[in-house]
Amino acid sequence: MEKEVTGSFGPDRISETVGVLRSGGIAVLPTDTIYGMHCIASNAAAVKKIIGIKQRRDKSGLILLAYDISMLDGIVSEWPDDYRKRLHDIWPAPLTAILPAGKGILPLLSPEGKVAVRIPDHKELRRVIELLGEAVVSTSVNRSGNRPLTKMKDIRKSFGGLDLYLSKRGRGFSLPSTIVDCSRVPPVVIREGRCRGWDSPKGRKS
Repeated sequence: MEKEVTGSFGPDRISETVGVLRSGGIAVLPTDTIYGMHCIASNAAAVKKIIGIKQRRDKSGLILLAYDISMLDGIVSEWPDDYRKRLHDIWPAPLTAILPAGKGILPLLSPEGKVAVRIPDHKELRRVIELLGEAVVSTSVNRSGNRPLTKMKDIRKSFGGLDLYLSKRGRGFSLPSTIVDCSRVPPVVIREGRCRGWDSPKGRKS
């Protein structure tokens, strides 16, 4: 059942968000970057629904958000070079790392055996993931080929009928996460985003 936007994504909305996601629903939530559509990563039906909503035809996968590095150990099959330590020093941050995918990840989320992962710097969102006990999909709110929507009123107009819409208090961010391919040595920046100087734990955010 569609919810009305009645406030920001604060501590009082955590239980509601957990319930929606656990039941297989799709929630539009603010992150430490832009708004995203979210669902539980293990729910194939919900993942396919998001892909259909976005009208995606490519095979680039979707980003998975985890609570901490230990949760990622169950998602990533291996950490090349010293990337586990380097990324542990950076996260939580608006940095997405592409890494070798574990065997239990849905093929839709791990094209070519790789998975895109991030630990978000957003307290309420991380708490939701912690309570769920598993990673969630997070993808920009847009149709394939179009710019991500960064205002809730535009999101509701273009993507009505989802299960939950929670807004960000104050002005939202306009840049997505930086994406770095860490499945290779040396790593390669795939997309420049909100995280600058991504390999330095100091001053990592724009």
